Amino acid sequence: MSSKRIPFFYNKKPITFINDFEIPKKGVFRKSKSSLDGIDEVELSSLKNEFKVEFDFNKYSRKSKNLGVGDVIKKVNFDSNEKTIIFNSVFIGRFSNQSLEGSINELHSKGFSKSKKQYFKFVIPNSKSLDIIFQIDHIVIENDYGIRSSVATKINLMEEEIFILEEKDENKNKYIIIESWKKQTYEEFNNKTFAIRIALGYVSGYFAGNKGYFFSYSNSKMENYNDFYFTSLRDEIKTLMNPINTNLFSWLNDYRKVAEKYYKLKIFRPLTISEFSFLCNKLITNDEFTAMILLIIESTKASLIFRPSGYSIALETLSDIIIGAEKEKIAPINSKQDFKEFKNDLIDVLNKHSSKESFKDINTLQIRIENINQITNLESLKKPFSILGITLLDEDLKVIKSRNDFLHGRVPDFKKQGTNRSIESKDFDLYYASVRLYTLLNVLIFKMIGFDNYVLNFPKIYEKNTKFKVKEDYYRKI
Repeated sequence: MSSKRIPFFYNKKPITFINDFEIPKKGVFRKSKSSLDGIDEVELSSLKNEFKVEFDFNKYSRKSKNLGVGDVIKKVNFDSNEKTIIFNSVFIGRFSNQSLEGSINELHSKGFSKSKKQYFKFVIPNSKSLDIIFQIDHIVIENDYGIRSSVATKINLMEEEIFILEEKDENKNKYIIIESWKKQTYEEFNNKTFAIRIALGYVSGYFAGNKGYFFSYSNSKMENYNDFYFTSLRDEIKTLMNPINTNLFSWLNDYRKVAEKYYKLKIFRPLTISEFSFLCNKLITNDEFTAMILLIIESTKASLIFRPSGYSIALETLSDIIIGAEKEKIAPINSKQDFKEFKNDLIDVLNKHSSKESFKDINTLQIRIENINQITNLESLKKPFSILGITLLDEDLKVIKSRNDFLHGRVPDFKKQGTNRSIESKDFDLYYASVRLYTLLNVLIFKMIGFDNYVLNFPKIYEKNTKFKVKEDYYRKI
């Protein structure tokens, strides 16, 4: 491959800016007709996912009758080193040792525009490597640090390419970078970066967050940025599981003979860029799908008490998405006219008996008649698998049937040990249901996006942990 065909990225200047900007600095507040105006010696410092300002309470109290704690002051300028930074708002949250402290979750340079179409780069300082080589097809990129790297991929959205890569500075600090070479507004680009972060979090098991910086550029070369915008992000999430990994020795290190056997078959592949793009596009265009994937990510990090319930809700949401327009076709009565006639007949029968003293709640019976043509919850959870041509195992059905238990706070008894079984046994049941539901969700989602290879089969991988031995492979074919 010639070097001309390798994408080149100018990342040094924005990364240098971030490192310099996060060093504590002092400045002056500027806010006309505000108790903050003119307060000097204000210290600005960086926290985990926001910025903090600290300033002398006495300087503030001379201008204000109130203590200030709990106040939100919008659009405050901060002058430092002959540069002006704009805080979208300052929340005064603490008074300590004669100082007031305020938090800022959004700030930007004076010239940053959300409405103007520009080129954008999004940078997330992150604590974990973007280890996606074994999950998504990679591309080779070059940068102005003089490095060629394959820790990068991209997505294709119609005529737009969006690049995703990991960068490291001279001190080995890591950054996730998302960049587009298409002119667009901040909001358009921000929506895409959010979807991409969710997709990466789901596929890799690491949802990058805490804080992020947007840099705007006036030309597609993107060598020198014009302005920046900082925003707080959701907390990062590091999970213990992810759907796919073509490094066979990663999850099967304790079963090296099995891993070697799989390795010789050479049948495993990561997501193609086309498949990953499909996933991202689905997240960009479908809010319900986005909420469901986020629920999976957060449930994977949750305790055993909440995890299977979260997965059960995600499965119900995903089922509705997949069934979609098929809902009428799969109803017990698939003719609207026949159902209408049947329903009206039932209502007539109800009206005939409604005057009887024993008929205490007519409204409930009417509602049930209105919904009588709906398939059962169990059937609705099974239907997406048949629609996508996925065969459910007996163990899958056993866990799917336990859905109501999880939603009502009960722990299913898969081994039929009785109500007096130990707390440890209940934990094993919860653990087993969690890894089974998680795998089923992965099978459905990866099938939806066109993947036809293998996902990790966690009921088998974790059988020592769950105490449930299963006669299945460590990878599950889609």
